[in-house]
Amino acid sequence: MRKNYLALLVIIFLVFYSKNYSQEKFVINLNHISDDLFHVTLYPDNLSSENNIYQFAATAPGTYEEMDIGRFVKSFKAFDSDGNEMQTNQISTNQWNLSSPQQIKKIEYTIGDTWDAKIDSNKIYLMSGSNLDSNDVLINGQCVFGYFHGKQSHPIKIKLEYPKEWSIGTALQLDSEGFYDAPTFDYVVDSPILLGKLTEDSIKVGNAKVMVFTYSRTGLIKSSELLSSIKDILQAESKFTDGLPVKHYTFLFHMGERGAGAWEHSYSSEYVLREEPLTKPVVDNLRSMIAHEFFHIVTPLNIHSELVAKFNFVKPVMSQHLWLYEGVTEWAANILQLRDSLISLRHYLDIMHRKLSFMQGFDKNISLTELGTHSVKLPNQYINIYFKGAVVAGLLDIKLLELSNGTKGLREVINRLSKKYGPDKSFSEDNFFDEFVKMTYPETKDFIKDYIKGTQELPLKEYYKKLGIDYYESKGFDSSKTSLGLTLGVQDNHFVVSSIFESSSNKDKLQIGDIIDSVDGEELNFKNIRDKLQEYQHKNVGDTVKIVAVRNNNKINLDLVLNPVERKYIFEIAPNPTSEQLRLRKVWMENI
Repeated sequence: MRKNYLALLVIIFLVFYSKNYSQEKFVINLNHISDDLFHVTLYPDNLSSENNIYQFAATAPGTYEEMDIGRFVKSFKAFDSDGNEMQTNQISTNQWNLSSPQQIKKIEYTIGDTWDAKIDSNKIYLMSGSNLDSNDVLINGQCVFGYFHGKQSHPIKIKLEYPKEWSIGTALQLDSEGFYDAPTFDYVVDSPILLGKLTEDSIKVGNAKVMVFTYSRTGLIKSSELLSSIKDILQAESKFTDGLPVKHYTFLFHMGERGAGAWEHSYSSEYVLREEPLTKPVVDNLRSMIAHEFFHIVTPLNIHSELVAKFNFVKPVMSQHLWLYEGVTEWAANILQLRDSLISLRHYLDIMHRKLSFMQGFDKNISLTELGTHSVKLPNQYINIYFKGAVVAGLLDIKLLELSNGTKGLREVINRLSKKYGPDKSFSEDNFFDEFVKMTYPETKDFIKDYIKGTQELPLKEYYKKLGIDYYESKGFDSSKTSLGLTLGVQDNHFVVSSIFESSSNKDKLQIGDIIDSVDGEELNFKNIRDKLQEYQHKNVGDTVKIVAVRNNNKINLDLVLNPVERKYIFEIAPNPTSEQLRLRKVWMENI
């Protein structure tokens, strides 16, 4: 009787396991790519009538752009166990209906890479797209893979067949059968893959192993050089977070003819940059990107709402807490460098100055929460989250330090939230603000109402004075720093000249409404503008910047002269601070 009972338990377990832990297997052959298509073979497992829709992504978390990956599918066929083709119908841009899913044993489809796609609208950023080349391949999961309705949360296995001289960089783990394992479709999207003749290097940061993989078009850049340039940033992040909340992390660098920017993921981040010598300005720009992207291991990996935990790839519902995921992350990326003495106080204040300058080109009547919930619908505005979001986070930090008498700032609250939640536990999208107030002070509620949910004028002068730092809206000119003498706004997904300073030497070359198409040969987009426009801060007054502007549908090549900066949004360290100001500033510049 006991033997029969155990046998019954085994059968029940196997039935349960088969039903709840079925795995789809994908195989992609990258040895033959002359047609510029990904050839995907999918072996479904245990499909039912509920799995009759195969879904490609409408967008992906962290991109804030309409992707509609179904646009790139060139063929889609399903087969039964005898090799007979089954009926399938494309019922929308991103969905294929399967007439008899229970009988399907294999699906074959081809999908084009997004880098070379000839599309007129909703172009996909290079770092969140896919590239298929004879020398290298970049796969962002949502651009190549899909999922069956009802199986978004089921495990997936991926096998890549590629030239023997290539190597792979990815955060995905390889099993004994040569498949990369992912627990869910969301995890696949969260784990980009870079292939080619890569260099690699690694470092231990606390208890975490950090890997660096680099594709460099001519072999100019090596992973060891990149790692050497950023390892102090990684150490500073570990100190800021009281130990990294991950056991492994992977950096993927694609250094080619085009540069675009970076895209963060939970256990990795990828960088599509132009291959060029690692001069100081290039390294400084890279360090800035790394500091931001790497901090996403905290937000949103460990602190996120249910909308992020299980993303809606069909009709995305965006989170109002973009201020936390991007704004706080950008603040942390800078303040952690100050607190580890990687940058000076003057450098940090200059960063805040630039963010305030960039903020002027955006609609002041859109709140940070609106930028979150309507990020896809506000492509002209959402980039302000990296400017205004970071400035507001900095003010919140000062407020919390003041209220706690220097014992608890925003860093301490974020670290506590990270431990309370984690990768597998979400906070409530609707109730998070109430929770944040309970974890801090009643006064925080008014701060959230006025500056995160609301659009009240930011109390910069009042808050920074608490640190013995004076703030001025305007204060003359500074010839040691450079400016193009204009401000940019956003219109119809383009960066346009919104104002030209009367003192600017470029005022006769530009017109209000001119579209800035590229800067120094690099196309300007929402992902790289933050870093691209900071590059000319390292040049001198009188130097030129090559701009391609679009006016009346005609492209115009312009050599703009860098002007001395009109001293607006100025921070100055007070010459005679009080003892209380010095005490609070000292705490503010440390990890408590």
